[in-house]
Parts: sequence; C-alpha cells; structure tokens
Amino acid sequence: MQNRIAILGDVHGNVTALEAVLKDCIANDVTEYWFLGDLILPGPGGHNLFEMLERVKPTVWLNGNWEESYLQFLNGQVDINDPADIHFAKIAERLARDLKESDVVRMKQAPIHQIKQVNHLNFSITHNLPNKSYGPELYPTQDQSNFDQLFKEHEELDVAVYAHIHQPVLRYTSKGQLILNPGAVGQPYDSWPKLWSDLRAQYAIITVDDEGLQVNFRKVSYNVDRELQRANAVNLPYLSLYEELRKTGKAHTHNQDMLAQMNEEFGYKQDVINYLKNKS
Repeated sequence: MQNRIAILGDVHGNVTALEAVLKDCIANDVTEYWFLGDLILPGPGGHNLFEMLERVKPTVWLNGNWEESYLQFLNGQVDINDPADIHFAKIAERLARDLKESDVVRMKQAPIHQIKQVNHLNFSITHNLPNKSYGPELYPTQDQSNFDQLFKEHEELDVAVYAHIHQPVLRYTSKGQLILNPGAVGQPYDSWPKLWSDLRAQYAIITVDDEGLQVNFRKVSYNVDRELQRANAVNLPYLSLYEELRKTGKAHTHNQDMLAQMNEEFGYKQDVINYLKNKS
C-alpha cells in the first residue's frame, strides 16, 4: 500500500502560505497529513488556521514551543520587564480575541511527540526533541550526538521527523536511521544569505510503499502582499516587523533593544499590564 504523507510545520500565523501549501498537497495527491507544531504567531492567522488544518484531518497534530508559550501566556506567565515577553504577550492578546475555546482545548491536549507506524517503517514525530519543544540542540550544524537523542529511548525506530529549526534537513544518526525536517511553511530560514533569499513556503511529502520511502522537499510560492493585507486587516501589532519578516525573512523576536523601544512608543507594555490586571 502506498501512503503519500505531507509533513507540515512552523506556519507561524502565515495564513496565505498555509493556503498555498494545502493546495499543493491536493495537487500532489497527498493521502495523509502530519502537523509538527508552531501553527500560531506572529502572523495574523487565528481560528482560520485551525479550521484549515481540521479540514484535512491530520493524523498527527503536535504542539510546538509557540503553542506552549501561548498556554503559559493564558496562565498569566509574563515577565513585564522583559521586552521579548511583552512582544509575545501583545501578539498573543490579539490572537486570544480570535481563537475559539475549541482551539485552546486542542492546544492543551496536543503532545510534542508521537510514534507512528506506516507500512513496515516506524516513525518518531516531534517538534524538536521528544521531551523538549524549544532550544538549539537540533540546528543543522550541531553535534551528531544531539541528533542521536531523537532515538535515545526508542532505538527500534527507523525514521525521525522534526520541525522547529525552519530549515529542510535530511541526515542520519550514527547508526544509520533517517532524520528529516520539512522546513517551515510560514517562516523559512537559512544561515547562508543567497539561500535565505528564497522565502517560498516549505514542506515535504514522504511516500511510503512496500519497497521503502521517498522524500520530496517542496517549495511553494504564495502572495506575500495578500498576507500583509491580512495583517493590516486585523491591526496586527508590530506590523512593521511582520512586513520586514515577510519581505526579508529577518525576525526580531529576540531583539531586546528594538522591542523595548517599540513597546514604549506604541504603548504595548502598558497594554499588556492592563490586560494582565483585568485578567486577574
């Protein structure tokens, strides 16, 4: 039996990119969908993202570190003296007004690791490490031993699929097991400037049949102007940063000085303080 599985991850609120990828999946006769986390933020997408994924009925739906951070935000875990925390809280506050309770329930119930058998092959599916959704351990240039950790507790597995780093990867463990990363649907990255200039949406299709496995890394063009129109329509906070992200790929999520300046200039810090007071 042949299975054509779309591996999707790191949408990061980019509605238009996800639309384009799902259309490409249909055109390529995908039969199953695995979603590896980070559906939300910093882009304008909200409940519509959950609706789009639910229509294709993913058999794997994981949380990423952004979902976990959003759930922490809902619990009031915000450091008001940290500009990056204020940034996240402000965009999360906007998102909270758009999400349905069912979306929050899904995030609360979603795992960060799942094991799945397809034909004769056993897959480990994660956002990052099996027990940790965040961190740099699996960046492409990290030590081989870090990648072997994907199989540490389940050495009988054949393939590990992960997301988080926003770059397509195909490599192996020290024992020869296959490791795949589909790249990012909504926020691709590359450390080499000429390669990073290609900002098309990324995902992968793996075909599993009785003979084995094939991997097809996909890149899909989408209408960036349409995405920015959507951001304008919802009054997305930090709009200029999102415009820069969409046009250049550069993110300022951890640029403390820039975020601190914007938080004061646009009153975002006070907005978050007021939100937390009203919530308590």
